[in-house]
Amino acid sequence: MRQTLTAVVVASLATACGKPAEPSPAAREEAAALWSDRCVNCHGPRGLGDGEGAKFLPVAPRALSDLAWQGSVTDEHIATVIVEGGPAVGLSPIMAANPDLRAKPEVVDALVRYVRALSG
Repeated sequence: MRQTLTAVVVASLATACGKPAEPSPAAREEAAALWSDRCVNCHGPRGLGDGEGAKFLPVAPRALSDLAWQGSVTDEHIATVIVEGGPAVGLSPIMAANPDLRAKPEVVDALVRYVRALSG
């Protein structure tokens, strides 16, 4: 718990100073595992919206690698969708919420960075 609290404080201070802190290696590792476990099935490994489960959905998953989309959303928007799910921002309820990540802002930040990296 102490490590998580410290990470939150460091991230908050860095953001307040205008310099976003890099997520720790542990947060990046957890984000990569979450991506593989929860996101790839619909969004695909490269964020093209072509995961194995995508063909069974009534609404196509977002192509997270799309440059136009990437340029149209903020990091906060992406984080909200990850944690609160699609309905929180007027998107499909098929995009499930991940409420367990509310207590892990550093992991959410690492996931947002992962999504951002899909465009490059």
